[in-house]
Amino acid sequence: MARRDADVERDSLEGRSEADPLLSSDAPVGSPPEDGSDKAFRRTVIAMCVLFLFIVETSGVIIEPPKLQLMEDIICRDQYPDHLMGVDDGRCKDAEVQKTLAMVRSWSLSSEMFVPLLVQIPYGIIADKYGRRIVLFLALFGCCLQLAWVMVTRESPSFLVAPGEREANRPCPSVSFPDVFSIWAMLYGSITYFIGGGGQMAVAMLWTILADTLPVAERTAVFYQLYAMTLLLGVVVNPIAAMLLNVDPWIAMWLGFGGLILGTLATLLVPETVQIRQKADGSRRRSSVGDCAVPAKSRIRQAWFAAKNDMSHIWRFIFASKNVMILMAAYTLFSPVKLNISYNLLQYMTKRFGLTWSTATLYSTVINSTSVVVLLFMLPMASSLLTKRFGYDVLRRDLLLARISVLFLVVGSFSLAFAAVPWLFISSLVTTSLGVGFIALCRALLNAIVEPHTIATLNTTISTLETLVGLVGAPALGWLLGRGIELGGPWFGLPFLVTAICSAFVLVAVIAFKVPNDFARP
Repeated sequence: MARRDADVERDSLEGRSEADPLLSSDAPVGSPPEDGSDKAFRRTVIAMCVLFLFIVETSGVIIEPPKLQLMEDIICRDQYPDHLMGVDDGRCKDAEVQKTLAMVRSWSLSSEMFVPLLVQIPYGIIADKYGRRIVLFLALFGCCLQLAWVMVTRESPSFLVAPGEREANRPCPSVSFPDVFSIWAMLYGSITYFIGGGGQMAVAMLWTILADTLPVAERTAVFYQLYAMTLLLGVVVNPIAAMLLNVDPWIAMWLGFGGLILGTLATLLVPETVQIRQKADGSRRRSSVGDCAVPAKSRIRQAWFAAKNDMSHIWRFIFASKNVMILMAAYTLFSPVKLNISYNLLQYMTKRFGLTWSTATLYSTVINSTSVVVLLFMLPMASSLLTKRFGYDVLRRDLLLARISVLFLVVGSFSLAFAAVPWLFISSLVTTSLGVGFIALCRALLNAIVEPHTIATLNTTISTLETLVGLVGAPALGWLLGRGIELGGPWFGLPFLVTAICSAFVLVAVIAFKVPNDFARP
């Protein structure tokens, strides 16, 4: 009864001012009803999201190691003209080659985030108004085009090879554009992210689809399971990628590209969920316009004012609520930590410990294996214990687990920065992995404390902040890696030291977060 009364009261306050808080006293409002048809629909949505994630994550895990090896080969050939493509060469681990590789990769990542930064908020508004599935499809389609361009530029290493020497090298697949592209040409592929907003937008839509259909009390568990599934795929697929590297990296590249195409088609199987959120919200801005026909000029004017209102709402969305702002800051500060491990880990291990790309790929499964155990067993058990034994509500439980997760992250990150031998580095990776639940926990907290109709805006705003951090952080982390390689000694782990400091600030932020006093306990 109390919840229904709160709903009626909130519906009567349609004219809230900009100074009103974004938090609702009844966060779970808008959860789907618990009848049989809704449960069946929810199962269908989760199943299709799992299928989509399985295909896309598998292709991504397969693609990354051969992509790095091919880039290193091309740069090494540029530095040493007698280097044979596809043949292990100790000179490829020289500081100059590795510095160039770090900068190419970091600027590539930065360029991949610049275009999405321009279009993610408009696509988020489209998702709120017209549906999540179309935006998800467009995002993956743009990723397919970008990867196709990257493969064309990297499949043409012949510009680095003198015509008379080409026969001496291992044969590469023939393409239509030999002797054309530089290693830096891959950056131009980011233009394709104008279509859909890139991978960050796809992730935002996936979280939004799940949040549309899942009650607050169930979101964290499902987020755990889906995130664990992606990590488990890394555990299974990484050895396969390592094996393919020893055969031919292009086999892995083509398999990954085919998987990404299948993933794009799989988005068409994901049910549309925007109508659930529109029903939960009770009324949408566009419903107030009415069904009467209006002139084209009026429609354009309405669209312009709607866009202005939506953009100003997003600005207020971050700064109008202290709690939202704190969690946004924590998630944003966590992004460099995730970025560093995702993009610098393999190169760092091959250079510092003298490992081959295939061996480093195998070692990297340690972090995924530990993360799977944490997400599938440790965190669910801890959640159940806190809820049933100690009486924690959903929000306070997730907050406590988030703080513990970040504590492990801080200890592990500082250990990674100073680990000088492989066994200590692997142990530090395990410690860092114990904090892997923070991503799901932070998103669950944010989804719980905002109004239901702003969830797509929330996830898009998170995606935009991640993009901003990547845009600036990727070149910075690349420079730090190159500088650490150049300085050597204790400074080798310079990028890990900087991200460890970021993780310490994350800990400060989650400690500063306070559960809203009027949050309705489930």
